[in-house]
Parts: sequence; C-alpha cells; structure tokens
Amino acid sequence: MRSLLPALFLSIIACGRGDDRTADAREPIPPGIDPAMVEWRSDGVLIPSPDSLRKTPGYIIDSILPPDEALRRLQQEVTDPIPTRLTGGADSRSALIRAYWDALQGTDTTRIRTLVLSKAEFAYLYFPESAPFASGMQPVPAWALYEAQSGRGLTAASSRAREAAAGRAVLRDVTCRAGGRTEGTSETSGPCAVVLRWPDQRIDTLWIVSTVIRRDGRYKLLGLDNAL
Repeated sequence: MRSLLPALFLSIIACGRGDDRTADAREPIPPGIDPAMVEWRSDGVLIPSPDSLRKTPGYIIDSILPPDEALRRLQQEVTDPIPTRLTGGADSRSALIRAYWDALQGTDTTRIRTLVLSKAEFAYLYFPESAPFASGMQPVPAWALYEAQSGRGLTAASSRAREAAAGRAVLRDVTCRAGGRTEGTSETSGPCAVVLRWPDQRIDTLWIVSTVIRRDGRYKLLGLDNAL
C-alpha cells in the first residue's frame, strides 16, 4: 500500500479546510479499516480502540494475523531504508511545535515532512513497542488510520495557519498538556498548541498537534491529527 502522506502534503496545504465528517459529525471510517478496531472520540475524531476485541460480539480472534506476521506485512510496504533512530524533527518539544507552525504558515511541505514520523519510523521504531499494538491493533489498519487522521489534521491546521497569517496574528508561546506515556523506548505526550496574539490583543490557543513522540533525543510529530 503506497503511502498517502506525500500527496496530502502537496494538495491539502493549498486547499481550504475540508469537512470529511459524516452527517452526525463523526469522522468516517477509511476504506480497509476494520470498524471493530476503532472508535470515536467525543469530538467525532476516529481513534484506535484498545479494547475492540473484547467489546465486539462474535469477533473471531483466530481471524487476526499473529502479531509478528501482521507487523512484517506493514514493514514489507516500507520502501525507504530501515531506520535505527529518529531523524529530522527537533531537539525539543517546543521547537518542534514552533517549526511546524512556521512550516504551516509558509506552506513549506518539505519542512513538514521532516517533522512528522515517517512510515519507516512508524513501522520499525514506534509501532512495535506501542500501546495500540500491545492491545491488538493490527499494524496495516493502524497506519491507514494514521494517514487518514493526518490528512484531516493537516487540512484543519493549515486553514487556521492561513487565517492567522491573513489576520497578522503573532506567535506568542507554545503550550502542551502535562503528562505523557512511555511506550518501549519512546515517550509520547500532548496535545500541544500555539498561543497567538492578534492585533486587537485577543489571545487564541490553537491545539494543532495531538501527539508528540520523543526517542533517541529527538522529537517528532506522531501524525498530524488534532482536535481543530
């Protein structure tokens, strides 16, 4: 399965904010995603469901690939060199969020690619040690969901960045919610926001990133999902 993120970087930045929610404000389930493996957040955003196997009546456990084989199938789709550590990103969480905001305002798709976890990093570094994988989430659908949520998040964030640029809002600060989670040798945290000051002195806080990953002393965006 070819990654959809490069196409999203090229097209979504140039477009206005889309609305891919269903009539009841829930984000639709992408093709190829098992509905039993996902659920909706209170704001309608689709997320992996860690207890989907237990709560789905009649679900046949034997129909799921063994974890090693399921992971191998995702890794087979990777065309880039196998990574041993995170590359790109930033050396602090605050610097990462600032760099992402700057790239959004400058429609710098090349820069955004260096800030977000790649498919190779997802398949070989993050997902094998992740909580979703340990809870039974299948790797290939997990990546498809990651891409779908990133597309929605990039659309929303780029729209707000354009609005801020047009209104001459100034980046005042970056803030992230306290706490985090250790997943193997990775640490995940978030969400994170940019704090903007408008010319009329109004202050806005935009939560443009849901999750940041820290590994090997580097920080990257764990997808582009957000609650905007």
